[in-house]
Amino acid sequence: MSDLFVYGTLRHKPLLELITGGPVEAHPAKIPEFAVHWAKGESFPMISAQEGGVVHGLLLKSLTERQRDRLDFYEQAFGYNRADVLVHTCETKLMASCYIASRKLYRADALWELQDWIDKWAVTSMRAAEEVMLSYGNEDPRDVGARFGTIRMRAAAYADAQAHPSALTPSGLTAANVTSHKRMIPYANYFAVDEHDLSFTRHNGTPSEVVNRATFMAADAVIVLPYDPVRDRVLLVEQFRAGPYFRGDPHCWALEPVAGRIDPGETAIEAADRETREEARLEISKLIPVNRGYPSPGCSSEYYHLFVGIADLPDDIVGVGGEEAEAEDIRTHLFSYAELMDMVDGDRISTQPTCLLALWLARAREGLRQTG
Repeated sequence: MSDLFVYGTLRHKPLLELITGGPVEAHPAKIPEFAVHWAKGESFPMISAQEGGVVHGLLLKSLTERQRDRLDFYEQAFGYNRADVLVHTCETKLMASCYIASRKLYRADALWELQDWIDKWAVTSMRAAEEVMLSYGNEDPRDVGARFGTIRMRAAAYADAQAHPSALTPSGLTAANVTSHKRMIPYANYFAVDEHDLSFTRHNGTPSEVVNRATFMAADAVIVLPYDPVRDRVLLVEQFRAGPYFRGDPHCWALEPVAGRIDPGETAIEAADRETREEARLEISKLIPVNRGYPSPGCSSEYYHLFVGIADLPDDIVGVGGEEAEAEDIRTHLFSYAELMDMVDGDRISTQPTCLLALWLARAREGLRQTG
């Protein structure tokens, strides 16, 4: 069957043409007795039979074999497969193929609207689709779909960077002064490596030669130092960290604040509240923003939102926590402010965000104690 009916996110022409690899012939169409719902817990929709319902979409005609194959790859990554449906156009009724979600994978949630998706998810979804389609022709779509959660996290970080860029530097140079000639993702799993052949504007105004740059890609993260201004103590967590271990450091359990990734659709404050509950079984009464930025901008996209969290920290708050589903084994420790600063001064804290937050606390402590 040559004609293909698409609905939901594929009604968004920029996404559709990114996936197909270029413009397609598309005509307004609909299918009766169906409705579009959010797939529960996801950033995309699904359709299901519904008496009196109607699904608006586009009828794609004259697709090339490659365009259809690219669409199949993208949809199969999410467990959607083609089925025949009766499509109504302004001129006629005809049978066409349509991508239908597996009922084993998804459950229908609230009714879905295109504008709601555009407002919340379009930038994230476009970036995620770029990464998905870079695997076209190289991987099984099911393997790509299996890691889509982490793809979407990286895409959400990109969307946040677009919406909330960091401070402009004195030169005034921006991403508009960079040209990417070729993009590759040679490795992708929980983390990814993003590699570009690119050129950029030099400080003297001339273009650079084309250079190769690779970056470790990660989701944005929150880091929270819980502080009790009444008892004048902080809580730190101790856990195994792969970075020191891979570097060859025999002391690969680290002391650090509560930390975790920001989930797609979640704010930094929401993530900070969630992570303190998950890692430390702790409720924060007030979150104070300290800093946000890149810990290693030369080689990583990782971006931190740092907070001090005002909390009640009695002796019995310590223990072992973490999410079992994420293989976390996290022990919490209490340190007086004086002990914390002795560790910083004595070079006994190996995680630099911990030191940064401790030094910020040194400046703010008296004020927090007076108001806490």
